[in-house]
Amino acid sequence: MGGIIASAAKAFSLEDEKEPEKRPVVPGEVEKSIVLARSNLIRNQKKAAINLHRLASDSDHIRYLIVQEGGVVPLINMYKAKSSEVQEYCLRALGELCKSEKCRTRILENGGWIPMLEGLKSKHYAIREAAVVAVGCLAEFEEAQFKLVQEGAVPGILKFMAEDSRDDSLQQELKALKSLSNLALHEKNPLRIVRDGALEPLYDVVQSPLKTLQHKILAMEIISNLCRSDAIHRKLVELGDSTGLRRVVAMVGFYDDEVAMHAATAVEHLATNPLLAEKIVEEGALDPLKHILKTNKLGPVLRALNALIALARNSENQKAIARDNFIPKILKLAQVGAEEVEQRATMLLALLAQNNVNRPKIIFHGGFKPLMYNAQYGRTPELRKTSQEVLGTLFQLPGARRDALVRKAADKFKKSIAGFEPSAARRGASDSAAAGGRQRGAKGQISNAAALIFGKGGNDDESSSDDDGGGGRAGGGGGRGGGGGRRPRG
Repeated sequence: MGGIIASAAKAFSLEDEKEPEKRPVVPGEVEKSIVLARSNLIRNQKKAAINLHRLASDSDHIRYLIVQEGGVVPLINMYKAKSSEVQEYCLRALGELCKSEKCRTRILENGGWIPMLEGLKSKHYAIREAAVVAVGCLAEFEEAQFKLVQEGAVPGILKFMAEDSRDDSLQQELKALKSLSNLALHEKNPLRIVRDGALEPLYDVVQSPLKTLQHKILAMEIISNLCRSDAIHRKLVELGDSTGLRRVVAMVGFYDDEVAMHAATAVEHLATNPLLAEKIVEEGALDPLKHILKTNKLGPVLRALNALIALARNSENQKAIARDNFIPKILKLAQVGAEEVEQRATMLLALLAQNNVNRPKIIFHGGFKPLMYNAQYGRTPELRKTSQEVLGTLFQLPGARRDALVRKAADKFKKSIAGFEPSAARRGASDSAAAGGRQRGAKGQISNAAALIFGKGGNDDESSSDDDGGGGRAGGGGGRGGGGGRRPRG
């Protein structure tokens, strides 16, 4: 019975699924394998290529030893052999060697990238797969990134990504995405990668229901890195709606927070171009960014704030952001307790306050408070300077508009105060308990009123601009705005 099971397992290759046990490296084995690799016999080359791949998979020490003993050149030369198996294991060995930082320089100097690029064009799938992995490992070396892209690595990787008919296509596609991600990190590569046609396949990965979330996140991260380059901004506009700016903006509304976070970063990079800032808002970027701000995750919120800051450097966008009712949410984030979020929210508020149209809304919602704090204690010089400049002009409004603002604030404040009643009286307790409750209720009124004025926003800003424009003078004075605005008059 046992023999039948063993033969069945062998027939269906179940035993081959087990990972081979790691063999220890015998002293002198590296040197013998390199000598064997210099042979012209296919049999010896095959044995040497397999051994060097196994040895290079061991550790950084063994990888460095192979390079020091001159194993790179024989591996490059063996790729010219007519055996596809020798070519495959040569590329796998080079890929393993590239995992060590000490080896990458020697591999690049000796032309180790040449067999990798030739492998991407091979008719054998195993060789192409080994070449994609090797390129990805070598592309972790910054000096190799530009060389690989200029010599034409991207078309081969994209072609490999398109081969989705295999059972393991998802795993193989992930290897291609990782290689492309490393290549996209170099500042000079994005334009060439876009010209080679990378955007459309990356969009398809993000939006395909057949890809895993890991694929989508990695593809969107690549798109975000490509958008860092000024060279492709105009290219995105030229590409049209199907592969251009509109499609990037649409990714901000993706259902997964991490994909949306990378899309928001792409919008931030694109918004640094003054010619694209207004167009991004016209394409509908504000609504999905507002949705991201409602999440409780620090990373996505920070990316959305950074994107809004980049957009808010445009005067038309400043009005559009305030018109979409962002100010109350920004004020909440400015007091959320996370230092980095508070600083970014205050910077965004300062940029919005540069526009005359937005100032009444900011004052009404209590927006001057974080500005006053950061004018003195802001973390960065830019934040302190911007806050000071905005405070200097925040209360400089026309008299009629300022008076109307004060009346609105006063009515809102009175309605809030009128809602407070002693809690004990509502419960219908005894006279003595009611008296005590009234006393406690009075204290509660004072406490809650103080919270309304000084803590929660929406009321104290109007009192600071009360009566004869005194608040305007106080606000213009920066630090004196807090004290002068709270002094009661008549």
